[in-house]
Amino acid sequence: KAVVSTQSTGLVVDVEDQCCPICMADWLSAVNPDAEGFMNKPLELTCAVKEGADISGGVVTWYAGNDDITKKVKLYTVSDDGLTLTIKSMNTMREGDYKCRVEVGDKSSEASFEVSLPLRHEDLIEPVKDSVAFIEGGKLVLEVKKLGGVIKEIYWECNGKRISAKDEGIKIANGKSLNRLTILSATLDDVGSCVCTANGVGTFDTAEIKITGEENDVT
Repeated sequence: KAVVSTQSTGLVVDVEDQCCPICMADWLSAVNPDAEGFMNKPLELTCAVKEGADISGGVVTWYAGNDDITKKVKLYTVSDDGLTLTIKSMNTMREGDYKCRVEVGDKSSEASFEVSLPLRHEDLIEPVKDSVAFIEGGKLVLEVKKLGGVIKEIYWECNGKRISAKDEGIKIANGKSLNRLTILSATLDDVGSCVCTANGVGTFDTAEIKITGEENDVT
């Protein structure tokens, strides 16, 4: 027990000892923190022990997200020293965050990895019109047609700025076969181009639409 004395009252309180949480140490680093694999090929993730660090007698555990994968031998292998994990066959299910963690006594250290597959181009979208014209103050409507592939994310960028449906004067409708961006009151600053990007499962596609505008002569 620990004895705590409160000077102002003279009260003495016995407090049960509590276990200290494991302290984090700076022993490990990721050799390839941004690891890019290739479909159906193995990929190695390696933790390096920093100079001067001693992890002898430590226990090394590997995680995919929060899942302990150290003993999932059908999908992964771990080197004898525990510091290299091999993903036996890369696919989209193996992408994500990984980490190795070593515990020595009441201290531990971690190194993190981001595992991904290179994106490949796939025909996911195409513009309904390659170019669109507007009159200042009027609506500007841009549309892309979905071509049937799996789309996990789709977004617009106009003149290099990402557009959100939460932006003032913007509407974005995302339907089964069409995605539509509407600028409710276009200005001449909107002249240029908008690019729609679609990300699929390890795939991507873009569609660019040129934009021209005319000054509204009505005063």
